[in-house]
Order: sequence, then C-alpha cells, then structure tokens
Amino acid sequence: MRWNIISKGNLFRSISVLMEHLKTILLRILRGFLLFLALMIDRLHHYIRELRLLRKTMEVAKKRIRATEDASAEKLQALGEESTTLRNTISKLESEVEAKTKEANDAETETDALRKQSEEYLLEYDRLLEDNQNLRNQLESTDNGSSRSC
Repeated sequence: MRWNIISKGNLFRSISVLMEHLKTILLRILRGFLLFLALMIDRLHHYIRELRLLRKTMEVAKKRIRATEDASAEKLQALGEESTTLRNTISKLESEVEAKTKEANDAETETDALRKQSEEYLLEYDRLLEDNQNLRNQLESTDNGSSRSC
C-alpha cells in the first residue's frame, strides 16, 4: 500500500505539473489570440478610417461633378439660345439676300433696257445728224445754185 500512496503522490505531482504546463500553453495561446485580435482590430480601424476618407473624397467628387453638370447644362442652354438667335438671324439675312438679289436683278434688267434705249437714241441721233448734214448740203447746194443764178 505504501507504494500505492507514493504513486498517488507522484501522480498528483505529475498531474499538477501537467496542469501548470497546460495552463502556460493556454496562456500563450490566449496571448497569441489576443495579439491576433489586436492586429485585426488595428487593421479594421485602419480600413474604416480609409473608408471614411474615401467617402469624403467621393462626396467632394460628386459635388464637383454636379457643379460641372450644372455649369454644362447652363452653357448648353445658353448655346441653344444662341443657336436659335443665330438661326433667326440667318433667316432674316437670307430674306434680305433674296430681296437684294431681286433688287439687283431688277436694276440689271432696267440697266439693260436703258442701255438698249440709249443705243436706239444714239442710232436715232446718228440718223438725225446724217439727215441734218444732208439737208445742209442740199441747202448749201441750193444756196450755191441761187447765188450763181443771180
């Protein structure tokens, strides 16, 4: 029985050493897990901060885009109004061109008519000048014949 008591004492001692060893291992595992959790929390905190900065940057970019879109819409509207004004001006100018072209054609027709009339007057003048010269010659001949007879 003595052996039995000694072996029970050794057994308790070895169990207690084993328990101490298990306790140390468990503490190391727990420390490692806590270190891992701390690292994960740090990374998570870093990513959350980055996400917050990205959201702020995204909001600023959205505001810029909206401002650009608004400015573009205003500019597009102004260009549309200018285009309408220019189309109206073009229509007016086309009407004026048509009127001026008609005026020019009428003036050209009138010029041609006046030129023909001028040519006719010139021909008539030449004919009258020739008739006048013939009559003078006849008068001179008649005068010369009368003066010789006297």
